[in-house]
Amino acid sequence: MHFKNRITIGIILVVFGINFPSFAQTPSISQLVTVQTAEPIGKGGSVTSFGLFQHAKKELLPEHSQNVVIGGFEESHRVTLEIETFVIPVRFTYGLSDHLDLQLGATLSTGGVHKVVHDFYNTGDPELNSKRVYDQPFYEGLIGLKYNIKPEKNDGFPSISVGSDFYSGFTADDRLNSNNDFLDNSPIDGFPFVGINTYFVGTQKFGKSFKVHAGAGIFLSSKSLRTTDFFTLNWQVGGEVAISDSMWFAADFSRELQHVGVNFSSVLGLAFRYEVSNTLAFQIGINNLPGFQFSLTLGGEKAQEMEDNKLLF
Repeated sequence: MHFKNRITIGIILVVFGINFPSFAQTPSISQLVTVQTAEPIGKGGSVTSFGLFQHAKKELLPEHSQNVVIGGFEESHRVTLEIETFVIPVRFTYGLSDHLDLQLGATLSTGGVHKVVHDFYNTGDPELNSKRVYDQPFYEGLIGLKYNIKPEKNDGFPSISVGSDFYSGFTADDRLNSNNDFLDNSPIDGFPFVGINTYFVGTQKFGKSFKVHAGAGIFLSSKSLRTTDFFTLNWQVGGEVAISDSMWFAADFSRELQHVGVNFSSVLGLAFRYEVSNTLAFQIGINNLPGFQFSLTLGGEKAQEMEDNKLLF
């Protein structure tokens, strides 16, 4: 009966076109669609990625007027914020050593972020519709490091990494303070910010064909210091499975994701990764924002894995 059950399972897998390889290999991947992994790229390796994520918040509308500074003069106006843009994160990750990765990047946008000052001339006549629209800058640069404190050693325990990313740029003024006012009282010059995200992540292998990833972190920015939420806790989970000798399927979920100082909540991503060789792979993914992400991985040198104090070749 046990032998018959094995035959039945094998037939089902063949019918559905799923063949889990016993010896699937792939270059180390530092990120799925939205989730960081604990795996370092390896010395000299690199990952180049870019994405396109939609961000739309039609109107953030306080119910009262607030003080606004325009041309050095402060007046009381009703102000709204409108966002309908695409966020474009571009990242380059380089393996400085077997355990240390450097990440450089920028996040741009397609525009469509602006503040609207209503009744600009304070006529009190809504029919005149004398409003002014001010475009807001919306971009950031980043630099970060990720260090693998516990590498994969085929010992049944996960690989663990810690990291920190530093951000600086201009963000959308999409949060209100305790007085229900915009954080920035000038609609002209935008809202500059700096931020830091500190995190740890773990990757657990199950044989040659399964990997599970999980992580948690804290995002703190100069923007959050002016609100009642001083920092943002974020966590993420993901997994990947080999569906052929050169193809992997990945899925991940991020409870909170930050781009240009803005929180994106409950982001679900799906991706396929194709291994061209043992050192080259590319990945295409989509998410529910909606958006997509593409990455190209060039694997670097990797420290030899250890098992029972013996080198694995």
